Amino acid sequence: MAKIYGIDVSHHQGTINWKQTASELRRVNGGTSPGFAILRVGYSARHGKGGLWMDSQWTKNVEGCEAYGVPMGVYVYSYDTSPEAAAITARQVVNQLRGYIWDYPIYLDVEYEPYNTGKDGSGRSRTQVKADNTAIIKAALDVFEKAGYYAAVYCSRDFFLNYTNLGNLAGFDKWEAAYTRSDTAAVENGLWQYSSKNALGIAGFSNSLDCDVSYKDYPDIMKRCGLNGYIKTPASSTGNTNGEKLQTPTVGPMSKGDFDRIVNQAAALGKAPTEYTVRLAPMATTQAAQIKSTANELGIPYLSAWVEG
Repeated sequence: MAKIYGIDVSHHQGTINWKQTASELRRVNGGTSPGFAILRVGYSARHGKGGLWMDSQWTKNVEGCEAYGVPMGVYVYSYDTSPEAAAITARQVVNQLRGYIWDYPIYLDVEYEPYNTGKDGSGRSRTQVKADNTAIIKAALDVFEKAGYYAAVYCSRDFFLNYTNLGNLAGFDKWEAAYTRSDTAAVENGLWQYSSKNALGIAGFSNSLDCDVSYKDYPDIMKRCGLNGYIKTPASSTGNTNGEKLQTPTVGPMSKGDFDRIVNQAAALGKAPTEYTVRLAPMATTQAAQIKSTANELGIPYLSAWVEG
């Protein structure tokens, strides 16, 4: 496929004129593609124990891209210092992704923070640092994948080669930053960030803008595989042999026994549910607080209502 050019942005670019930017992205792609934008959802808590802090321009950037037809991907900057922390952050990122279509991957951005380079006073060897970084990356990407998203990782070329066990990340796409005249085969990547100084000449950003090139038709991958908010349609387009239209049943409320029966029947039909919502019996406020704490830790939405009487 032809290369597709795009940008990645965060609060550092301020309030973006997405109408103008959408036109510019199409221009730099020769009028044949809308290009793309990778949006920062936020960053993990600086204490390293997990938790998402939102980018102040996230909502405006998502709404702007949607309004003017700019295909979107997402990245989250990581300060996490353990796989457990990375998983907590990743689950909270997933909550922000719901309800949108993402034509490009969901990236974990890992860079030269003290923990990631072994300069945190821990005395870890380079071998251990590489193993720790790789485990953190895989923990976050595993959460993204299990939630139905195309997971990938962003690092500089040097970081990939010297601070991760690159071979252990072979199952994930790479977004590689390297400000060189040409790409190399050192890191097999799907996206290459080749400039931080607006090499595409996108109007409205002066010289402060990351520019990227995609080597894969990610929108087509998402649609075909039913990822990133897309619903995968069977090749027959009907899901049966009778040419009937598809439906999406919703059943309940119901008892646990009825729930198990419905789920088992759906699984037998090859249509097992991918998400579950649980409504618990009335309980004391202190007990509900424990459930809420666990839900927050897992990054799961929590709602509660007072019982009358």
